[in-house]
Amino acid sequence: MKQYFSLTLVAVIAILVSCAENEEPSSPLLGTWESRVYVDSLNLWFVETMEFKNDSIFDLTQSFRSSETGPDLGYRLMAPSWYNLEGSTFKFYYSNGLFHFSTPNDPALYVPKSELKVGVADIFRIPEGVLTFTSDRKKFKYEENCFVVSPNNPCIQLPPKEYIRVK
Repeated sequence: MKQYFSLTLVAVIAILVSCAENEEPSSPLLGTWESRVYVDSLNLWFVETMEFKNDSIFDLTQSFRSSETGPDLGYRLMAPSWYNLEGSTFKFYYSNGLFHFSTPNDPALYVPKSELKVGVADIFRIPEGVLTFTSDRKKFKYEENCFVVSPNNPCIQLPPKEYIRVK
């Protein structure tokens, strides 16, 4: 009888341990990634940061810097977002967040975080494209699929973005 109890106890512990391991997020994107682009005409770096929290949620931030890795000067967007990564196909979406949109009365490209305004972005499509990781998984390239704005216009192909892991 003791032998059966011991075997049952070992089986229960093995099941509990294996279930706990499967609950961990498995996304290769977990962590913080940045796309940094130098804008000659502004003498500034435009930085898009994606901080992936788990297998479906990340925070998207757009900011400006005077140097590639220096502190942020100000922000254009901070939005909680969701994503789906199936194989190499990546799609994401956000609708609400904190925004700064330049206007003729307020032509600033960026503002301090405290001056971002709560808003809703009416995005007419879910961006989707292909992620290609480097062999060391420290960089990835995101190439968004071509999208059609209207039936009479050819599709618009945005240039690929390269992101590097910073955390």
